[in-house]
Amino acid sequence: MAEIIEGRWDDLIARRDLRGRRVRVMVLEGEAGGEGDSWLASFLAWVHSHAPTAHIADDSRESIYSGTLRDPR
Repeated sequence: MAEIIEGRWDDLIARRDLRGRRVRVMVLEGEAGGEGDSWLASFLAWVHSHAPTAHIADDSRESIYSGTLRDPR
């Protein structure tokens, strides 16, 4: 049977009675200045420190693994 459980994420993930259960998460409100904000800010700084490519990147499996020790080329 479904039930509604509300609380802060940090508190909910620590609850033993929720372990192993199937859940659906809906974020009701956010808080400015949390840990996620500093991570996001540093990630965006890293992203903006790289120049965009003018061509389509080749992200095929072959291109990812080319140049490895086992590559016969």
